[in-house]
Amino acid sequence: MLIRDYIRASSLEEASERYAAGGYILFAGGTDLMVKARGKKWYQDKTFLDISGLQELKEIREEENFLCVGAAVTLTELEENREVRERLPLLYEAVRSVGSTQIRNRATLAGNLANACPASDCIPALVTLGAQVEVYGGKGKRVIPAEQIFRECRACLRHSGMHVRTCYYSDPTEKKLILEPGEMICGIRIPFPKPGTGHWFYKLTQNRTIGMAVMNLSMTVEPDERGKARRIRLSAGGIFPRPVCLETVRGKNAGKSLREACLEQAVNAIEQEKDLLADYPYKRRVFPELIEEGLEALLPDGEEDS
Repeated sequence: MLIRDYIRASSLEEASERYAAGGYILFAGGTDLMVKARGKKWYQDKTFLDISGLQELKEIREEENFLCVGAAVTLTELEENREVRERLPLLYEAVRSVGSTQIRNRATLAGNLANACPASDCIPALVTLGAQVEVYGGKGKRVIPAEQIFRECRACLRHSGMHVRTCYYSDPTEKKLILEPGEMICGIRIPFPKPGTGHWFYKLTQNRTIGMAVMNLSMTVEPDERGKARRIRLSAGGIFPRPVCLETVRGKNAGKSLREACLEQAVNAIEQEKDLLADYPYKRRVFPELIEEGLEALLPDGEEDS
């Protein structure tokens, strides 16, 4: 592996100052960086700036109605966290689908988001849940809705074989996120769903292994005060050039049932990517089927009214 140097940051301020000066690649878990550095010379003039030891980035805490996850928190720590398992089951399912145990022991939720891969397992769950991203830079902290932090990356979905393998960019944050120079993700705020909200997560791979997703789907169904399905939110990986959340609300669909309106919206959305997606015919056929399966699991009998 070729890199110029390796430095462990002693504070968030130091990390931000160095990162703003250029020539640095942020390093927390390093699972994506190691793969890229092994076969390419992208980093021979770059210094890995390790933020994994910053205690302020290693916290998992509850704040009002949010679970706040520091940028250095590993996926294993989230998987083992009781609040995640019991109150954020959609995120739990997405996290435990990432790679192997060894990968989750090092990989971080913030790194998964920062890599901005369209086939990420965690990003659709974060977008569906309405997560917020805390970033830190020379002007202090600011908060960005997760769905709004990504730039469109059309090249990422042109891989052959239905598969999104890895990113074309050595530092995805420069090309695929809207961050200002020197800004870095320092945490993610995830709102706890309304009581009674159903969740569904599915990951489709080529060979039922720990590999990257061909497609994945995160979905929630939120009830109204009577317990009747009111709103569907879903986000998918491996389909769109930037993560999007498709939302369907009962009573706002020109007489269509909640199920019909949700499927129609999803089909319209994927048809907009007809000239972009590798293996579009396959994904166009399977995407609605995955949604149907999720709706079958989440919508009780009789939830077909408009």
